Amino acid sequence: MKELIQHIREYLRESADRKLMIGRMAVSRLTIFGIAAGILLAGIAGLIYMLYGKSESVLTYARADIDPGFSYRMKRNILSYRADSFLFTYDGERNTNTYYELYGIDGYDSSSSMTMVYAGSTIQRQGKKEAITLSSDRVIDIRVGTDYAAALLQNPTGLHRVMILDRDLHIINTLTFTGDSKVVAFDLLSDGSTELLWVSTMNAKQFSEESIVRIYDCRNGGALIHFSSPFYNQSIYDAYLSDRCLFLVGTQAIMRYDREEGGGFSAERDRVRVYGSTIVDFMPGTETAYFIALPDAAENAENSLVRLITISETDDLWSTVMQKYLPAPVVGAFVHNQSICIFTKENFLQFSFAGKKLNDLEQAHIPDAVFEFGDTCFVTVGGDGCWRVTVE
Repeated sequence: MKELIQHIREYLRESADRKLMIGRMAVSRLTIFGIAAGILLAGIAGLIYMLYGKSESVLTYARADIDPGFSYRMKRNILSYRADSFLFTYDGERNTNTYYELYGIDGYDSSSSMTMVYAGSTIQRQGKKEAITLSSDRVIDIRVGTDYAAALLQNPTGLHRVMILDRDLHIINTLTFTGDSKVVAFDLLSDGSTELLWVSTMNAKQFSEESIVRIYDCRNGGALIHFSSPFYNQSIYDAYLSDRCLFLVGTQAIMRYDREEGGGFSAERDRVRVYGSTIVDFMPGTETAYFIALPDAAENAENSLVRLITISETDDLWSTVMQKYLPAPVVGAFVHNQSICIFTKENFLQFSFAGKKLNDLEQAHIPDAVFEFGDTCFVTVGGDGCWRVTVE
């Protein structure tokens, strides 16, 4: 009898151990399933984060070493302005302000590499005692890039010429134009490997106005490398360069040209209409380019419209437009840190490229003008001074 009872106890103990082991295995499987589900949810959250934007940001303010109340010029992360007999150049990424003492200049242009000034028929680079004086032409305007500068000249008969200079004021080339063509815009483009000069001219025809853009290679003696087809009743006022394409911005459309291996550009590949808008910011991407457009009359409108124009840089020709209506006039709009940043008189708004609102923050300092310094910061200018604004 005792042996029977002992056998029953051992059977019950083994049965309990088997159930415990099965329970532990079930718990283990549930734990593994829970971890896998957590990883999956985290991946989905990360994907949504990348597609639609960031978490809520805050604005951090610090005083900028800039004098308020002047006419400012922005170029390649350099903000410049004239104050009495001084010329100031502010580097927003380094938060440094350099000044030069000037007397009697007619105009100037500044980049991170150099500053050129002119007066009458004389051109001088700041930091250099040497200057060049032209015999008969008068300097109308000047533009500087990384290693080169371009001066717009006018002779006594009113004809326009453009002179290409290097950093040491050596004349690289002097460009002439046929007929009564007038230069309406020009500037230098650089991507590190090359430096180009683009010149937009306008010639009045009998029934229309004809605009042509010429592009010159400054590092190849100012050789002409592109001559556009005529644009009728449209003025080209800006140009942008990416690794893949050249974009010419006109009063009616943005024109895309592909870069070629020989250093030139293709014929026009694509055209996107922007009539009634002005392009105020540009950011190249890997396969797409982004433009911010504001209506020409935005400053006088009760409601402002901001448009993000995306243009393909690949063989697949396409473009998209995402637009946002704002309840107040826009002071500045930018493509910044893979998002759209908009400053109104009272608020800072941030949107993803898909149009999702990421932030709507009240500003501590009301801006009259806003300037962007790469991905580093913004500088706002208003009645209470100048501020460096960081989006964190």
